[in-house]
Order: sequence, then C-alpha cells, then structure tokens
Amino acid sequence: MGTGLIGTLVSLVVGGTVAAVSVVGVVSSQTSAPSTSPGDSQAPAASVIDYGSN
Repeated sequence: MGTGLIGTLVSLVVGGTVAAVSVVGVVSSQTSAPSTSPGDSQAPAASVIDYGSN
C-alpha cells in the first residue's frame, strides 16, 4: 500500500508540474508582443497605400 500511495503522489506532482508549465507557456505565447510591428510610427506616410488619382 505504501508503494501505491507514493506512486500516486509522484504522479500527481509530475502531472501538476506539466500542466502548470503548459498553461504558463500558452498564456505567455498568446500575450507576448508580436515580433514585428504592424505599423511604422516613424514614417506613417510610407505605410499609406496609394490607390492613384482621378
């Protein structure tokens, strides 16, 4: 009975650790800043699309 209890406790600790690391990884990846900026604040005119004129 002692070995079964120890195995259960070890499984709970390992499973909890894996779950916690997974949650931290997912939250971190979903809330981190993008690697590139979608706009250029230094030269906003360069990001304007020129559709031509009439």
